[in-house]
Formats: sequence, structure tokens, C-alpha cells
Amino acid sequence: MAFIRKSPNEKGWSELEQVSEQSHLGAEFPSMSKPLLVMHHLSDLHVCDAQSPLRPEFLDRWADPDSPIRDVVGTIGCYRPQAMLSPHVVESMVQALNKITTGPLSGHAIDAAIITGDTTDNAQQNEVDWYIRLLDGLEVVPDSGDLTKYEGVIDDGAEHYDVKYWHPHGTPAGKEDDDARAKYGFPVVPNLLNSCRKPIKSTGLKFPWFAVHGNHDALLQGTVTPDEHSQESIVGNKRYVGLPSSLTLEQTLGAFDEIGPASLPRAEDAPFVIVSPDVNRKAVERGEYAEKHLNSPGLPKGHGFTKEHVQKKHMYYATNLGKIKLVVIDSVNEFGGWQGSLDVAQFEWLENEIKNSDRYVVLASHHPLNSMFNDYAPYGRRVCIDEISEMLVRYPQVIAWLAGHVHRHHVEWIGSEIEDKGFWQIETASHADWPQQSRTIEIVENNTGEIFIALTTIDHAAGTTYGNAENVLEMAALSRLLSANVWQKRDSLGAKVPEDWALGAPHSRNTVLRLNARNLFNSPG
Repeated sequence: MAFIRKSPNEKGWSELEQVSEQSHLGAEFPSMSKPLLVMHHLSDLHVCDAQSPLRPEFLDRWADPDSPIRDVVGTIGCYRPQAMLSPHVVESMVQALNKITTGPLSGHAIDAAIITGDTTDNAQQNEVDWYIRLLDGLEVVPDSGDLTKYEGVIDDGAEHYDVKYWHPHGTPAGKEDDDARAKYGFPVVPNLLNSCRKPIKSTGLKFPWFAVHGNHDALLQGTVTPDEHSQESIVGNKRYVGLPSSLTLEQTLGAFDEIGPASLPRAEDAPFVIVSPDVNRKAVERGEYAEKHLNSPGLPKGHGFTKEHVQKKHMYYATNLGKIKLVVIDSVNEFGGWQGSLDVAQFEWLENEIKNSDRYVVLASHHPLNSMFNDYAPYGRRVCIDEISEMLVRYPQVIAWLAGHVHRHHVEWIGSEIEDKGFWQIETASHADWPQQSRTIEIVENNTGEIFIALTTIDHAAGTTYGNAENVLEMAALSRLLSANVWQKRDSLGAKVPEDWALGAPHSRNTVLRLNARNLFNSPG
């Protein structure tokens, strides 16, 4: 079953309808098979401290349908109306995946799960802690700053009320309704900003799970390398609500870019509101991300990371899983910019891991190959798309590459038209944006050595009935509805439901991929 969007009503609000989507397109899955690897694939959880002061959410209004520069700036992505519900969506997804203990097509047991990066939204220590505790079955308190009240941009305080944000508690006296409710039919949900901050006793993912480093796990807003100044600001008590007089919007957006270097807006004389400080919002430094996984009680120990990763501050590793060699890449450019690339040392390590493997290889990274073009480096050099793809297609060991980052379901053949000279790249959608789905991936071999990869999209456990949004599943259901109605995905008139680009074409959702039998010993070197 899956959810689709129905046509918007007179207020522009689109409801969801559950439909059967169990057919698998593409190759015919073998009736008898040998399992190579069966796993759940989650990506882009974006567990978010939506009350954090170092979030330039005010920039997002320039991507609204009524923005005069909307076509120029495209999607900015600093604000989501459902951001404070991100922990509830992860918990709902964990509940759904725990019920799927075997592959839907093969019947083989699930080996593990992998989360391909952007586990957090703003590279904060408290966000990392929340995400790990959610997967480990520990209590999570998704709150920060003053624990007696909500202090994000969607609170109901009249003093700094802004119609460009959705305010679930309604309109303060003497103010206009916000655009989300007045133009797009968003609901009033009384007490939501109190309910969403209550402790969550998480279920815990009942499979071994592996972590992958994403740009939002390392860089502020997924773009900017933390420094001493930003560390001070992120734990401080000022939330900036506009630009300083010395910066234009063009300068700011130009510095907040996909290719480094990147920088957040300077403070100077920028307008701000006072919020409660919180030292737990400190940005995670390289190595700390791995250390927090090593402190997790879940399996496997470190979730792919070891003490070497803490000491050397790199985030790539290889491990044998099922009958596959899983090679996890760190595609984050530590120098800034939200797109990916590799440094030379990692690229050389990657080729060595592949060419010396006597198993089939599945790669996993946050960025897919077509996002690996961030070549910025103040020293050394970065390895990008062409060099990476040219190397990979030389090795028959490589059969698949799992990724996220783009927040869509997408499947693409990388290589030549001859099937034994390339591999399948599989992108999975995010938890943060519509359609809020993950996948189950079954990699099997038939009796003639052909390889089949079955992909099945998975909805989280919540439906669409959010009631009073008082418990975890109701809040996850509300998040799903909000994500399907985000106004920035509409056309310039704000009326049309967008095409389901993120949902992907049918052949990128539930499908079966095939590769010819391969000779692993007929490879370069």
C-alpha cells in the first residue's frame, strides 16, 4: 500500500488516498534464488531541532510561489512546516520496518538496515543524539532551549509573528492569518507545539543498522563548515530574522551554495529575537559523529565506525554483510557546499577495496554520482563524477550504489549499454519531504548466476488521520499531510498540486533490476 495525493480542495489543501502499489515492474524475479543481501534502506531522516537559533529560515520566503525571484532561487530548504515532527516520522518508520522481517519478493531474512546520511538537519549534537536514540529504542526528548515552551519560528507569540510561517496554534489577536492557512488550507492544530516536545519512548530498529555520513551531518544547514564563530552562535540566545544592512539577498544566497566555499549570513546589525541558549546544540565536529555511534548500545558496535574513525576523522569503511562487501563512502566535502566529492586518499582506498574483493560490491553514500561535482578545495584536490564513474565501471564486482540526498526515488543504470559493464544506482526518498518513504532492497542470485535486485517502497506506520496530533503516530500522520502540501512545491499561482517528482516514476519505486552473471576474477589489476 502507498499514499497518493488527491486533487486540492477549494482551500488548496490536498488530501491523501491509500492505494495498492504492489506490482513490480522490470525484470521477472526468480522463483528460486540464493540471497546475497536483503536490507532496509532509509535516507535523509533530517532529525531536526526546529527551535535552533542558527537556522536562516527567513531566507525560504524567497522560494514561495509569490516571490518575484522564485524562478531564480529555486528551492532553498531552510524551513519546513513539519520540521518539528521529524523524530515522530522516524519512530513511525521504525515501527513499519520492524514488521518486515523478510524480503517481500524473495522471502529471505532481512540482514540489516542502512541509513544513507543526513540523519540530522543542522549537524547538531542534540540532533545526532536524538536520531541514534530513536534507532536504539531509548527515550528521546525532542526539545531544546527552554523546556517549558516552544521557541521556534512557528510559535504563537504575537511579538514576532510572521505570516510567512505556518502557525499551528492559530492567529494571535490583532494579526492576519498566515499564508499557509489563508492561501493553502493548512489546519489549526491546538497544542501541537506542546505535544511535539513530549518524550518519545522509541521502539528501536530490530535489525543491525549501518550509518553513512551526509552533508547535513557535517555542515551547518548542510552547506557551511562550522567554525569558532558559528559554534558560539549556535548555542547562544539570538535568532536572526533578517539580513544585516551590509548584505544583499543576492550576496547571501550566493555564499550559501552547492559548491564551496559557503558561509551563513553575517550577524552585524541583523534583526533578531531572544531565545533560550542551549549548549547541547553545539555543532558536531569530524570524528565526534563516529564517536557518538560507538557509544550507541545498538548493533553492530559503532554501526560501521571504529575508534580509527574517531582518531583519523574520516567516515568511510568497508564490511562484509550477507554475501556482499558493503563499501560506505563519505561523499561530504568538508570545506563546504552541499554537493559531494571525494578526496584523493579516499578515492584510492575505494578502488583498492573494490579490486581486491572476491565478493560482489554494493556501494553506499549520501550523494548519488550525479551530485558528486563539488570540486572546491583550498588545498589538495577533490575527485568528482567523471573520474569516479570511469573507475567504477572497470570492475565487475560493483553491482549497485545506494544513495539519498536528492529526496527522491530514482533508479539509473551507470555504465555502458552492455549489462556487465556497469551497475545500478538506487536513490531512496527522504523522511523530511513527501513521500516520507524508505525501501526494502533484495539482492539475490539465481541458479545461472544472474543477479536480481528487487526494490519495494515502504510507508511509515502512520496513516493520514492525525486527530488532535497528541501521540507519535498522529503527529507522523500530520507530518505526512503537511509534506504533501508544502506550498513551495506549487506553481506560481499556488493552486496546482506538483508533479510527484520525489515519488519517482513507477520503475523507480517498486521494480526488479537485473544484471548478467559476472566473472569477479576478470577485473583490472
